[in-house]
Amino acid sequence: MKLAKPFLVASALALAFGAYAADDKQARAKDPEPGFNALDANDDGKLTRAEAAKDKSLAAKWKEADRNKDGTLSRAEYLFVKGKKDIGRAADAVKDAVTSDDKSSSAGATSKSK
Repeated sequence: MKLAKPFLVASALALAFGAYAADDKQARAKDPEPGFNALDANDDGKLTRAEAAKDKSLAAKWKEADRNKDGTLSRAEYLFVKGKKDIGRAADAVKDAVTSDDKSSSAGATSKSK
């Protein structure tokens, strides 16, 4: 009986982690811009046009992305195209943060007359 309780606890934890992993995989599959690993269904380290079709922006830029024209995308080719978008997003996020900080700083400022 002493072994039954730890066994049940371990079984429950294993089931919980398994369910979490399945939920996480489903969430990544629904992501409009899944990452390279999520797209690489057969884990061969490259994306076919069919695998890339799950990401509409990547599929639209297939010709630009497939720089060596071999019909697949390596991780480097993927990052070349997606990195441009990420850099733009990062610049926008920084700009928004700076603008937000400027607004909050000026909103809290008061003028004191001496």
